[in-house]
Amino acid sequence: MRSDPAPYPCEQADSCSWLRCLIGILFTLVGAYASAEDGWIMDSNGCKIANPNPKSGETVTWSGPCADGFAEGQGVVQWYENGTAGARYQGTLAHGAPAGEGKLTMPDGATYEGGWRDGKQEGSGNYSAPNGTRYEGEWRDGAPDGRGVMHGPAGEVMDGIWKGGSYVGPASGQ
Repeated sequence: MRSDPAPYPCEQADSCSWLRCLIGILFTLVGAYASAEDGWIMDSNGCKIANPNPKSGETVTWSGPCADGFAEGQGVVQWYENGTAGARYQGTLAHGAPAGEGKLTMPDGATYEGGWRDGKQEGSGNYSAPNGTRYEGEWRDGAPDGRGVMHGPAGEVMDGIWKGGSYVGPASGQ
C-alpha cells in the first residue's frame, strides 16, 4: 500500500467538481486494500497482510493475532515507507484483509470508518476528507451505493440514492 498523500485534484484545478474529487479519493482508499490475491506483505512475525501495490522501502506492523500465516481478528495495521508512518487501519482483518468494522486513516488525515468486506468498504460507513468533503451512508464494493448523504467543502449537499459511486437522485419520498 502506498502511504503518500492521496491526490486532491480539486485543490489544484478549479474546474474539478468536489464529487469527482471524492470519487478519486475513494478509489485511492479502495486501492489501499484490494483483494488479497494481488499481493502480500509480511510483518516482522511473518504474518501476511494484503498489499496490492508493493513498494520499495515499505514495511508494516500488525498488532493482532496471526492464523495460518495471515493477519486475523482485531488489531492495528500500521504502514511505513522508508521508516515514516503512513496509513493506519484499526479494526478486523480476515485472511489478511479488512473485514467487518474498521477505520482507515490516511497520512493526510482522510478517514473511512465503517464496514469492510474483502478489503473494500461495504455496508454502512462514513468518509471524511481533509478538504471538508464528507459522505455518510451505504457502501458496496468500495464505493457509495445505496442511501447516503454527501456534503461538499463549500456546503453542497447531495442526499439520496447512490450507485457505484455516482449520485442517482433523491430517495423516493424526499
